[in-house]
Amino acid sequence: MLRDHQPWKLLLILLLTLLQGVTSGFSIVLLIPLLQLLSIGTGVEPGGIAMAIRNLAEAAGIEITIGSILVVYIVLLTFSALIQYGKTVLDARYQQTFIYTLRRRLFRKIIMADWQLLNSRSKTNHLQVLTREVPNLASYYFFYLRLITTVIMTGAFIIYALLISASFTLVIIGVGAVTFLALRTFLRRSFRLGQGYVDSYNRLLKYIDDFWQTVKIAKVHSSEEYYSRRFDEANISLLNMEYLMQRNWSLPQLIQRVTGLLVLVGIVWVGYSTGSIPMASFVILILLFSRIFPQMIAMNTDISMIVANVASVKLVMQLDEELPEPHERSRAGHMALRLREGINMEGISFAYPDGEKLFEGFRAYIRARAITGILGQSGRGKTTLIDLIAGLQRPSSGRILIDGLMLDDELLPRWKASLGYLPQDPFFIDGTLRENLVWDSIERMRSPGLTAAAGSKIDLKDVVGGSGEITDEEIMSVLEQVNAAHLVKRFRKGLDAWLVNYHTAFSGGECQRLALARVLLRRPSVLLLDEATSSLDAENEATVMEVLARLKERVTIVFVTHRESVTRWFDEVITI
Repeated sequence: MLRDHQPWKLLLILLLTLLQGVTSGFSIVLLIPLLQLLSIGTGVEPGGIAMAIRNLAEAAGIEITIGSILVVYIVLLTFSALIQYGKTVLDARYQQTFIYTLRRRLFRKIIMADWQLLNSRSKTNHLQVLTREVPNLASYYFFYLRLITTVIMTGAFIIYALLISASFTLVIIGVGAVTFLALRTFLRRSFRLGQGYVDSYNRLLKYIDDFWQTVKIAKVHSSEEYYSRRFDEANISLLNMEYLMQRNWSLPQLIQRVTGLLVLVGIVWVGYSTGSIPMASFVILILLFSRIFPQMIAMNTDISMIVANVASVKLVMQLDEELPEPHERSRAGHMALRLREGINMEGISFAYPDGEKLFEGFRAYIRARAITGILGQSGRGKTTLIDLIAGLQRPSSGRILIDGLMLDDELLPRWKASLGYLPQDPFFIDGTLRENLVWDSIERMRSPGLTAAAGSKIDLKDVVGGSGEITDEEIMSVLEQVNAAHLVKRFRKGLDAWLVNYHTAFSGGECQRLALARVLLRRPSVLLLDEATSSLDAENEATVMEVLARLKERVTIVFVTHRESVTRWFDEVITI
């Protein structure tokens, strides 16, 4: 996945990393010939590289002084700093675009997945993956890239150090390797702590979601302390995990730093006592060793961070593997299908996993341009029948025919584009009243072949197939039909009024009428209503049913209900 994401940029990052490693060590080692040119700390005439630099300077007419040498050194370090800056910016951009691409991919797979699959998954897990674990996965790969950087930098420093003194350098490498092996237990602990942190964060999200799902009950029952305790338990668990993870990263760094300091002091003492290395080379060697040990510490930290993020990576990749690749819908697939004859259900059998069969050999016919009521006792499968008609559930056997065409994967997108669905419990998003009424119609309005003159007013007889940009006049016209126009006039900003926690702004019946208006603004060919008038009083129920009675001239209506008061409006009845 990382390789396929802008591979040329990934290659550029690796090349800059290599160049950075080479220049960082070279700028230090170059001090030796530069110091020799000034006969500092050497006691001998310059030779080799130093003599080549002197000849080059004389040919260019440049006088070798402490000033000119420092200018050269500044240029080298500035070049290295510019490489570091460019690589850092490139790294950050690459990582953020990778997060964006992965998050977009997963969210699209989630929203395009089948209803049955989504219904069997935890909402909290999906939220956790999209908000926290995707960046953690990106960090996981980022630490891999940083580890490569560190290895390249360390390798460059070691090569330069070997050229100066192979014996001292091999001692440093040996001590570093032994220290790393001795600290393996911290890596195993990082893995366990990473898994524990993911679990604790999941519990925290779950407790927050549980509270918002039952906030009204919590307030009525004065059970806020119960939710507070549960939240605090998860919060304390996260706090402890953060502390343990930080200590697990910091303690190995402390051990390595102390070990590196002792080894460095030992090398200084031995080198000074024996006098086996010229003073200038000895100073450069110390500078290189002071770079090598921090790089070894960084390598251990990077590996620890990689191991700690394994749990997050597994969570993201598991979700990515479980969800099928979304099928791209063709432009024709968005075209609404107008129901002309009827819906025929032949030999339908269905049962939920580990549940009793709700239907077995079920047959029914729903006539177009009529109101068909679905009646039956609670738990008999009325809502499931709606789900089967809508294509949310698939029958285990039998078939559903739409005007004689089998409802399959090819027909389903067009069929869904023609549906309007109103559940028993309507919902609204945080946004303006206008957005809440038209957001469900935007994509359908953009579909080809569904354009009309903008500004034309909606009419019940033209409700099917009409489109174009929905105007405020159209919205108010539909609201008038469902006896909900006065709800807009209640707000000073009208349709621009901002809704947050809509339950506090509207009663149950008002919510239902607004939701019905939203469905009608989709210009559906088939209306699926699941207990749509259950929260309305007799007067508003009669108003809505009169609207539906007029609408059936052009729209097929399937109405699930347990209320006898609406059966007089039905043209046909299916009893389960």
